[in-house]
This record gives sequence, structure tokens and C-alpha cells, in this order.
Amino acid sequence: MPRSLSGRVVAAGAVVALLVILALAWSSIAPAPSASPGPSGVASHRASDPPSPDPADASQASSPGPSLPPTTAPSPPMSPAPGEVTLAQLLSMLTTQPENRIGYDRALFAHWIDADGDGCDTRKEVLIGESRIAVTVGPNCSLSGGSWLSSYDDVPFTDPSGLDIDHMVPLAEAWDSGAWSWSAATRQAFANDIGVGWSLIAVSASSNRAKSDQDPADWLPPEADAWCGYLGDWLAVKVRWSLSVDSRERTALASLIEACPGTSRPVVVASVSSATPPPAASQPASCDPAYPTVCIPPPPPDLDCGEISYRQFTVLAPDPHGFDGDHDGVGCESG
Repeated sequence: MPRSLSGRVVAAGAVVALLVILALAWSSIAPAPSASPGPSGVASHRASDPPSPDPADASQASSPGPSLPPTTAPSPPMSPAPGEVTLAQLLSMLTTQPENRIGYDRALFAHWIDADGDGCDTRKEVLIGESRIAVTVGPNCSLSGGSWLSSYDDVPFTDPSGLDIDHMVPLAEAWDSGAWSWSAATRQAFANDIGVGWSLIAVSASSNRAKSDQDPADWLPPEADAWCGYLGDWLAVKVRWSLSVDSRERTALASLIEACPGTSRPVVVASVSSATPPPAASQPASCDPAYPTVCIPPPPPDLDCGEISYRQFTVLAPDPHGFDGDHDGVGCESG
């Protein structure tokens, strides 16, 4: 090949090589074309050119990852306040017995007495003690200027005539649970128990009457925030007076108090002066059937009221001991 021609070939090759080098350098620094934004400003892709899925995303979609821990750990049950026990402990202190309504009469529980002789009966004492502001006590224990909140339904009152004084454990329920065996004096003490703050409570008349004589298996306050306090008071009263629970009541209480791990109550036991005869339905032959709510043996010997501890109990004919002197069906009504 002539020298001039070979020189031109070499020069042309050098130019081509230079162009290739420049093209490669430009491709390494030039920005990639961006996708055109869609209607909302989000980058869009053509339907014919979908983005390739990320293998990691596909893996996560096919198998869920581990569940995240909660942002806050569940709170452990609170320890009871000093001198108090949990509701589960209170429930464990109660015996289970079938209810015994035989012979019940509300009049067997003398209530709203003036125990301290200050002119204010038990009802007024509760109203004075539970008012959220100081009450003015006038002649004959008339009350003015008070303010109350019915915890059962969260209703405020300034007129005490709209309030009932509720026996936390109703009188009929108490009778069913053991008060049928008590002396008249013990039933009176129960019906007027202001020795603790949870036996008697001022609530709206409507809520008290809706409750009637029902236990927590059948009735709870309409205000759900009051449930734990109500259950605690119920159990504390039953423990205080050594009352029993029936099996349905125990089952309901055991379930309900699970939601109240931080609620506790003190154990304050009252003096229950009574014998504990078996329920009338299972009285032994030594108990005279003329006295179905207590256990008194038939004569001989012939007994009088001073020789037994029972008062105001049911008497059926023929009344062999003569306990029902006025023949009104109630024995040993006094003394």
C-alpha cells in the first residue's frame, strides 16, 4: 500500500477511536430521561412498559413478616392498697350456698333508725355524709344546700328528695344469703350500717328501683365506669356480714371482676350475732316445722323467747312453744 494511503487509514482510525471515546464519556455523565408526571404529579409509566417488581417486595407480599410489638406493654395488675385485698381475694372468702327466701319480710329489717339520738335517722346520716359540699342541717334534721352525684347513672342532684338510699346488698338478697338466721338486732344493724362507706349509698330513685333485689348476675349500674367500684362494694359487704353467694352469682362475679385488676377493698368484719341453722328446706327432724326459717326443737321442754336467740321469725300453726302471742305469724317480736 502506498505510504500516503496508509497514513490516511491510520488517521481515519484515530478519528473513529476518538469519537467512540467521546460517546462513552458522554453516556456516563448524561442524566437518564425522567418519566412524565401523571395527573396528580406522580410519575407514570406506559401500560406497555410496566416497572419491574422488586423481588424483595414480592417476597414480603407472599409471606407476612413478624408482627410488631405493641407500642406500650400491657399494664400489670396493680397491687392492692395497704390494708386492702383484691376482689378475687374477697370472693374467695365467701361460701357458696343456695338462696333461701322462705319467710322473708322487709319489716324484719328495722331500718332508718336514729341510732345516736341526734334527730337524724340513717337515711339523713347517709345524705349528710355523701354530699359533695357541706349540708346545712335544720330543725328536725331538714337538709339544705347539699349536692350529690348518683354513681349508678352519673346523675347530679341538689334536691335529696330525688335520691334513694340503696342497701348495696339488698335486704331480700341478704336474707337469701344468710340473714334469715340472724337475730332481729343483727338485721337492724345490717339495715342501718353506716360503720363503713360502702354498705349504704345515695343514688337516683330510678336506678335504685331498677336494681330492686337483684344481684350482679342480673343487674349492674347503667354507668359502666361504676361497675368495678360496685362489684368491690358488693363483695366487701358480703364479706363484712359473712353472707354467702349462690353458684350463679359466684360465676358472674368471677367473670366480671377480671376487668377490675386494680380495684381493692378493705376487709372490715361486722359482728353477726346469730346461730347458723341449716336452711328450712334441709332442716333435720330436730327442728320443729312450725318455725321454718329457724331451727328450734319441738317440746319438751317448752321454751319461751328469753331462752332462744331468734327474734321476729316466721311462726306456723300450731306454734307448740307459743312464741306468737298476738297470732300475727311472727314469733318473739320483742325482747
